Amino acid sequence: MAHVNWQSLAEISELQPYFEANFDQFQQRILEQVVALQAIAPEELDKLALLRVLEVTNGCLQWAFRRQDEQALSVEKTRDCMQVVIGFIKDKKIEFPNGKMITFSPVVLQLMETVTLLYRQAFKQNIEASKEEFFVHSTAQFIAFGTQRIQWAEAEVKTHFTDLFSDYFIGRGQNYIKPYYDAL
Repeated sequence: MAHVNWQSLAEISELQPYFEANFDQFQQRILEQVVALQAIAPEELDKLALLRVLEVTNGCLQWAFRRQDEQALSVEKTRDCMQVVIGFIKDKKIEFPNGKMITFSPVVLQLMETVTLLYRQAFKQNIEASKEEFFVHSTAQFIAFGTQRIQWAEAEVKTHFTDLFSDYFIGRGQNYIKPYYDAL
């Protein structure tokens, strides 16, 4: 595992409350998930990193639309992006615009289901414990992926999905992720 600057992670706005409440416990829970992720084959972590970058990019785009940011895409384009990324999660595969297909191993599929459920409970049903657990998993993923894998996944999204998301929102997704890999 790469060296982690835990103080830098603790300064990330969405993680700050959990580190402040109980730094050691939150750190330990993240580390437990990192260990579990390290048992996954490297090529499966590549695929999971790609999916995570797609999810983050879509999330940035969706929030811009909800806030009615000046740079927000049209309702139709925003809906298209959401349907594509949610389709990847529901169909349990990533289909590139050029026809290339990525599928996931059973262990990654189970992890995807767990994190998707946590996300729904956290952000759709406003269950605070699920939100905290979602951030445990999300942070552990970024740590387990490491900087090189994250940057590879970001490059793949930029190369293959710019027409879907736009350069602007790919950049927004990268900006969201950057503090995580800066802490590595």
